[in-house]
Parts: sequence; C-alpha cells; structure tokens
Amino acid sequence: MPDRYANGDLSNDRGGQSGSRVSTGFDPADDGWYHGGDLKGLTGGCTDPKVGLRRVKDLGFTAVWIAPVLKQRWVQATSAAYHGYWGLDFTTVDPHLGTDADFASFVDCAHSLGLKVYLDVVTNHTADVVALSGGTTYSDLPYKDCRGRRFDPARYVGGKTFPCLSLKSFPRMPILLPGDKAAKKPAWLNDVRRYHNRGDIDWSSCDRRCSEQGDFFGLDDLFTEQPVVARGLADIYAGWIRRFKVDGFRVDTARHVDHAFFKVWVPRIRAAARAAGVKDFEIFGEAFITDSLELSTHMRYRALPNVIDFPLWDAAVRYVSGAAGARAVSIRLKDDDYFNLPNGVAFTPTTFVGNHDVGRPARLIQNQFNATGDELLRRTLLGYSLLYLVRGAPVVMSGDEVGMIGAGGDKQARQDMFPTQVRYWQQEERLATPPIGTGSSFDVTAHPVGEHLRLLGSLRDAHPALSTGASAIRLAREGLLVLSRFDATARREYVVAFNATPTSTRVTVPTATPGNSSWLPLLGTVEPRASNRDGRLTFAVPPLTAVLLRAAADLPVRRPGTTTVRVVPDDLSSLHRVQATVAGADPVTVTLAMRRDGSAAWKRLGVDASPPHRAFVDLRRVRAGTRVHFVAVVRSSSGVVTTSPVTSITISR
Repeated sequence: MPDRYANGDLSNDRGGQSGSRVSTGFDPADDGWYHGGDLKGLTGGCTDPKVGLRRVKDLGFTAVWIAPVLKQRWVQATSAAYHGYWGLDFTTVDPHLGTDADFASFVDCAHSLGLKVYLDVVTNHTADVVALSGGTTYSDLPYKDCRGRRFDPARYVGGKTFPCLSLKSFPRMPILLPGDKAAKKPAWLNDVRRYHNRGDIDWSSCDRRCSEQGDFFGLDDLFTEQPVVARGLADIYAGWIRRFKVDGFRVDTARHVDHAFFKVWVPRIRAAARAAGVKDFEIFGEAFITDSLELSTHMRYRALPNVIDFPLWDAAVRYVSGAAGARAVSIRLKDDDYFNLPNGVAFTPTTFVGNHDVGRPARLIQNQFNATGDELLRRTLLGYSLLYLVRGAPVVMSGDEVGMIGAGGDKQARQDMFPTQVRYWQQEERLATPPIGTGSSFDVTAHPVGEHLRLLGSLRDAHPALSTGASAIRLAREGLLVLSRFDATARREYVVAFNATPTSTRVTVPTATPGNSSWLPLLGTVEPRASNRDGRLTFAVPPLTAVLLRAAADLPVRRPGTTTVRVVPDDLSSLHRVQATVAGADPVTVTLAMRRDGSAAWKRLGVDASPPHRAFVDLRRVRAGTRVHFVAVVRSSSGVVTTSPVTSITISR
C-alpha cells in the first residue's frame, strides 16, 4: 500500500485540499486514514537502495503488487480510502498518491530494474455513493424490466442486449443525492441502473446470488451481468494497460462478481494487453476460500485465470506454528489437480503466509501457537522457507522484512514503513528488534527476516526447479514434510525438508536419482550426504528449520514404466477422477485425454507433472449410455514418450 510505504512528496499528503481530516482524508495518527505515502516515495528516484524500488529489487523480489491507485471517495463513515478500494474516478491516479505521470515513472522504474508491476483492480464495486430506499438490508425480490416483467439477469451475460430498466426495476430503489450525480468517472458509472441495488450482503446467511449481487460492506455493487457494465469495466482497465504497460492485475473481491463475468472480461483484457505489447499478462483473483475444491470452481467454471492460494495459507500457518501436522500441507498440494484444466497451463497460484487482510505471518503464527522470542522468529522464518520452496508465486507484504508483527488483520496489519505517528504502532512488539518508536523502518537493516528472504530469493533465481519444477511428496508425518523438486531442463533432483518440531529429526526418503549419488546442501545446517544404492537418502533436519539439497548426478535415461488409467467418480466432488499410475521412480509428465464414441478427436483433460497424476472431468452433460475412452500420454524425464492402454467407461445415471 503506497500510502504506508514512503512519503516522497509532502505537498500531496492532503490530496490538494485543506481543512479537517473529513475534507482531506489525512490523519497520520489514526490507523484508518491517509498517512502521506505516495508513488514518488515508492519509486525512490529508482536508485535509492534504502527506500525505493531499488531496495525491493535488492531484497530479491521480481515484481511489485501495488494496491489500487485510482482516485477514491476519500472518506466514508469513520475511515478513509488510504487502501484504494473505494474507487470514484477509475480513469486517474488519486492525488494523495501523486499524478498519472508519477505512476508512469513508477512503472518505468520497475521495468528498468527487471521488476514486473501487478496492479490491484476492483471489478465488483465502486465507492458507496448510491443510497437505497427502505434501508440497506439485503432484499431478494426479483428484478423487473421497465414494463414490470420479471427477468433473470444471468440469461443476458455475454450478449449485446439487456432488458430496459427504470428506478422501479430494482429490489431497492436507488437514490443519488444532488451533489453526487456526477461524482464518478467514466460517466456511465453515475447511472444508478448499472448497480444491483439489493442492499448489503448478509454474511450470516448468504446464498450465491446474495454474495454476487449484494453490496460488499455497503459499497455500490456493479450490475456486471449487464453487457454495458462488463464492456465498460474492460475498457477502463484496458486503458490502464495501454497507458502504463502494467504486467498484470490482482482482482479484488473476485468471488463477488457474477458467475460468468470473467468469461466476458478476461478475453477483452488479454486482447488489450496483446495490443499494448505486454506479454504473458497475468490475472489472479482474490476469493477468500480455504477449501480447495470450492476455490477450484472459480477457475474451472468461472474462467478466473488464477487465484490467491487461501487453502495453502490456512494449512501452512497451522503447520509452521506447530498447531497441525504436515499432512494438511501435503493434501493441499495434491489438491492442485482440481485446478489443472484442459489448457495444459501448470497451476501456479499466488501464495502467502500473511497479507494486508488476514494479518502478518508472525501474528498468525503466534495466534495459533503462543510462541515468543526466538521460537517465534524461527517459526516465522520456517513459514517463509515453505512459501519459497514449494510450488507457487510467493508474495510478501512490505514491512515483514523488518520484523513487523502487528496486532491483527486489516488496519492493524498496515503499518507505516516511514516514521509513524500511530501511537500503538510505535510500541508494538517486533521480531528480533525492539519497538520502532518514532524511528524509520528503513533504518532497520540486515534484519534476520529480510536476510532470509534475500537468501531464499537468490536460491529461486539460481535454481529454476524451485519456481517451475514439478514436485513429489516424499514424507508427510507429524511435523516433518519432505518433497522432491525437479529441474526438467537440467534433469536434476532437489530434496527440500521442513521440520516444524522443536527437536532434530533424522529422515530417510526415496529419490528418483541413481543410487550412491552425492547431495550438495544449499540451505540449512546439514552435512553433505550420499544416497544408498537404492536411491534412498538419509539426513537430519534441525528443529524449526528447512533443509535443501541438490543431487550431484543427473536423472538417468529411462523409459516410462507400465501405465494404467483408472476412471471413477470422485469422492469429494461431482467430477470424475481420471488417474494414471506409472510404474518406476522416474519423474514423468502425464497428459490425460478423453474421446467419446463416434468422435475421432481426443480432448485433453489436463497435464500433470506431479504425482498423483490426475485430471478431473465433468461428465454430467454426457448423455447416458455414451461410451467414453481415456488415455494417458507419458513423457519421461529424458524425453521418452509412451502411451497407456485405452480405458473405457459407459456413462450411467
């Protein structure tokens, strides 16, 4: 959040206004108001290794995810929009943060340093401007067109037409105060018919329609089923790509837009990125769901390209805190197969152990298991090790690197990096350092967390397997988790082990590397080891730490072993599970495909490089009595390709 990072321009602290905090949004002594940070401070002249983007680069990061920068409704109720989620003018930068030129300079600086920029965007709502007759309680009355006829908005998603609407068409009649009739930009956002106008989401008893059409804590919920709204939102954010060449979007409150919105919006955004010359434009959405199967439906059925991994966060925090065993993490990693889709793109979610909403890692760990002092530091470092050494794209919130702990989530996790005037932040406990007082966090150098993050980042840079390599779970027992990671290009195996217990433990795990290979330690206190003639590797994992070893020998040239395919109804979902079992130890990549009787074409179901090798398919729309055939195409680590026998089933109801 740039408002909390660095203040590079004192003249914009009040957004160009004067008067009380109600007029300016500025009150640096209150944790819910603007504090003065801005884009110039975050950029830091592009050369300052102490404050700006140069510092971020030196900490080992490869991208910056920045909170929304568009102009806000500065004050609502008893708080201000320092966070960026109360958008008013979607076409320009909020004056508290600077100018459009400042944002352009920020992006240019990041790119010059080799950093990508992911801009936080909101497609679900705007600032709270529209008032509703009869109050804000959620209403489930049906929509009616301007002639009084009921209709279902979902029928019109992706089309070119929509029923005519009047103020009486809505469950609650929308009202705009005279001073707000032109408050928003672009102008179409001022048309009250472009909002759902149902009232607030009822968090105690809310169905899917309520979640998608209700106001998120009172914020005006956009009627995204309307083609004009979906196109308008695509045009707005296409403009930010075209003007500033950002590299991707993080989509706020992604679970609260209509079920089919991303099928319409994402292709338009990707087309805009291609036209702007931005390659590999990334889109990852926030759906605060800790159940893997439920979260996977946002990619499988709702066309959200990628997600923030709340299920892994939940398992990881409980594991590294000592409140749960390693099995929860291993189950979550195996659940990745639910996210593998026919496009063949490897599932690489955005991962985290703490963020601006749920709280910082150390606080979450402390809440689970009342660790303090050195133990809390070690468990926190273990959390970052897990984050960086398993699959995914790890995200760290600014301030973690200097030991911030915080008192909770939301406002309590959004501390200033520059000298803070918030009294309780001055006195808060920190990891490995005393409370900051009136000092600057930029003066905290060589902090154990920051140094650990720098080390982990350098390991990912030097060893691509840690970023893109397939995984195989070797051991998940109590506080011990051991995985292999594979470099497909170098044909080399890595073993990473985590120990969340307070005692050193000796482990023996199988590997895919030839017997008697030596293994070089890359992280952690462990002596160089050699596997036995069967390829089994024995080593000790120190308490509350992670160990990383790399095999000295290449993976051998092997043909894939005998492969069988089994198709059964999944016991956790309405899908069918298609699983290939490949004999032997070689790490293989399996492509699973299906074909219906009467069709000559095979349809890819998914590509899976990490065992168990599975894909999931929805056969509910296949007519009963249809014969369906399945096959696995297996590629060995040395490039040898074989095909399994075909397995066939007849669809029954």
